[in-house]
Amino acid sequence: MSKTIINIKNLDLKFGKKKVLDKVNIQFMEGETILIAGNNGAGKSSLLRCLGGVLLADSGKIEYAESVTPKKIAFLSDKMSFFQDYTLKQGIAFHCRAFDIEKFDDSMLKELNLDQDMKIKELSNGERALFQLSLLMSQKPAVLLLDEIIHTIDPYLREMFLDGLIDMIDEFKTTVIMINHTFSDMGRIPERVLIMEDGKFIFDEMSSNLPNRIKKVYTDDKLDAKIPVIYEKRSPISRECIIYPYEEKMAKESGYEFHNVELTDIVKSFIGGYYAKKRI
Repeated sequence: MSKTIINIKNLDLKFGKKKVLDKVNIQFMEGETILIAGNNGAGKSSLLRCLGGVLLADSGKIEYAESVTPKKIAFLSDKMSFFQDYTLKQGIAFHCRAFDIEKFDDSMLKELNLDQDMKIKELSNGERALFQLSLLMSQKPAVLLLDEIIHTIDPYLREMFLDGLIDMIDEFKTTVIMINHTFSDMGRIPERVLIMEDGKFIFDEMSSNLPNRIKKVYTDDKLDAKIPVIYEKRSPISRECIIYPYEEKMAKESGYEFHNVELTDIVKSFIGGYYAKKRI
């Protein structure tokens, strides 16, 4: 049975007068892979920065399992800040000293045919992401935080990056918490999908449950008010309605045909619903 590796209690964070995190309460399990989505400004990156120790919350707390020391938390952001004038060899040596790493696995660099005498600033975005992933893997991390990194990588290197993630999860039971805007490539990774809105989680479902919990309906008229529509997209001849939470009795009682929804459309629907509410 998986154990709780992160327990977040009543986490609050403000930037000036703006509340960024609003009494967040949630748990993450060992070896779990989590995708966090939401509109810009929902609080996703701020939450990851609190988990990584980059930001300090105004109140509340984050409890880690005893095995999760600061050196077992790895953070990779789309900013990918590093010493750009370092060679790869210098970057590896610095990382190994900082995290007490005895042996660095350079197999990923060899697969990319990267010369360790190259400077980091000479790498493409994808090469740099994979270089930094190889550094983080050498920490054997208990927790890996990925902030909008995958969408910056070209399709070939993205596949390598995702394969590396899967290897890390399998070998070290790493808990991976990721924010990403490119969902079409993510279907095979996250076990759990979370959606944030205004500093809170409004959706928390296991990926395996999604086909049973969220559906879409095509109709030329308005749905019964008892059916919970989170987002509606209209065309001149019909409506596409996204339903959450879905219950089997809805199909029997309404007579409508309910269809499964892809992860990309689920996320778009919640974000679209958020902006629709803002316009009212």
